[in-house]
Amino acid sequence: MEYKITFAENTIKVLDISYNIILKTIRKQHFFKRKYLIYDKNDNLLLLFQKTDFILIFTKTKILINNLERNLDYKVKGLTYILKVNSDCIQFRGKVAGYLKSEFEMNGKSIGFINEQYKYPNNMITVSFPIDDTINKFCLILLIIATVNYWDPN
Repeated sequence: MEYKITFAENTIKVLDISYNIILKTIRKQHFFKRKYLIYDKNDNLLLLFQKTDFILIFTKTKILINNLERNLDYKVKGLTYILKVNSDCIQFRGKVAGYLKSEFEMNGKSIGFINEQYKYPNNMITVSFPIDDTINKFCLILLIIATVNYWDPN
C-alpha cells in the first residue's frame, strides 16, 4: 500500500494511490495552543490532539479526543517519534535537516517506509507499506502528529 501526504496551510491530506483522501487534518488556533483534528474519508473525527508551545520552545503534545477504539500514547525521544497503540510500539526517526527518509518500526520490526520528495510549492511525503494492515493507519497518524510543526508556520 502506498500513500501520498500533501501539506498546505492549515491542513494535511493523506491520499491513496488514486488520490482519494484517506485522512485529513485541520488546525484550529487558540493563542499558544493549536488543536489538530484528524478526520477519516467519511469526515468522522478520529483524533483531536493539541500542541502547546511558546515560540516552538517547550512543545507539548497531548491527545484530547481518541475515537479509534485503541489506547494511544504519543512520545518524543530526541528525534524518535513514538506512538504506543495498546501494547504495540510504533516509531520512526526524524531528521534535523534535509529530506525525510525513514522507516516505521513496530516492536523492533520494519513495517513501512517514509520518503520525502520535493514538489513545488510544497514537498510531498510518500509512505509505503509492504502489507495491508490496520496498523498502517496508526503509522500515518503518528507521522501526522510528528510533522505538523513542519507544515504549520504558527
